[in-house]
Amino acid sequence: MFVPKILTACVLSSMFVLGGCETIQSNKLETTAVSSSKTIQLNSAEMMKHLQTFEKIAKDNGGNRAVGTKGGLASAQYILDEAKKAGLTAQMLPFENREKVVGQNIFVEIAGQTNESAVLIGAHYDSVKMGPGINDNASGVALLLDLMHQYTATKTKPKNTIVLAFWDSEETGIAGSQDYAKKLSPEQLKGIKAYINVDMVGTKNPDVMIADASKSSVDDMEKMLKERGMAESDYKPLLDGLRSIPTHTGDIALENLLTEFFKDKKVTLKKDVSTLTASDTAPFLGKVPVTSIIMFNEKMNGDELEFAPCYHKACDTIEQVDPKSLQLAGDAVVYLLNNIQ
Repeated sequence: MFVPKILTACVLSSMFVLGGCETIQSNKLETTAVSSSKTIQLNSAEMMKHLQTFEKIAKDNGGNRAVGTKGGLASAQYILDEAKKAGLTAQMLPFENREKVVGQNIFVEIAGQTNESAVLIGAHYDSVKMGPGINDNASGVALLLDLMHQYTATKTKPKNTIVLAFWDSEETGIAGSQDYAKKLSPEQLKGIKAYINVDMVGTKNPDVMIADASKSSVDDMEKMLKERGMAESDYKPLLDGLRSIPTHTGDIALENLLTEFFKDKKVTLKKDVSTLTASDTAPFLGKVPVTSIIMFNEKMNGDELEFAPCYHKACDTIEQVDPKSLQLAGDAVVYLLNNIQ
């Protein structure tokens, strides 16, 4: 099992070794204001270059980058190559999903000012078999790759050590992050300050959606359904299920940080608790502080609801991606990293 050395309270000689430490820093979440002059700046133009490569990988390998396929393996190799270019070591951890397909999670560590704890940032790099998955979710992967290169190129040390997690098989059972999270001990989980999930962040004209840690959206949904005259017996099981989603005491602080960031940018937010179970945040719920950034543009396409243009289709290409959305998401991630104490 892969366990980054920064999840323990001492520096270990190998990212695969545990033991030798007696104390673990708590993942109680604190936040502090940080001057913007001390932060890195992500570059959407660089993110778009990564997306061009992922699109070419899909085009050269049957039109997709799904787990276990040639396109998926080529995508993994590209991430490994980019880590090497940045002068960092990438670690791979194989697992088997529910369809008995072997996937590969990839981890890259960016050393911080402290190695006693880490912020884990994740994005799944697999696509569905029906398309190249450039917005879903090469966009999140491109953001993480640019984050990696910006820190190393500027020789900037983040406040907390960062572990970039490139998950495989999200589109098939959220399997990669599930496999990783279930093997972490309580002590190791305490070393994770926060988990930030980045998914579909290139959507044009987006509705920015973040995790609703307070679950206020459930109350709003209940009020709406009552006003529409729906019988309580019809909606109560759904709402009870949403209210029972596990939470962590640190979730609210992350939600508040993102709310402050997007309010300053004059961006309208949607907060939805259901997004927590729909992507790679799910395995970490209640275990560590979590948040997510997703950009939707929901529309009806006939009788089908699309979460974004060409969602899970062959037309999910770079033409669907807006660099402004990528930049906004990148700025939000940097804001979080600089304000998690």
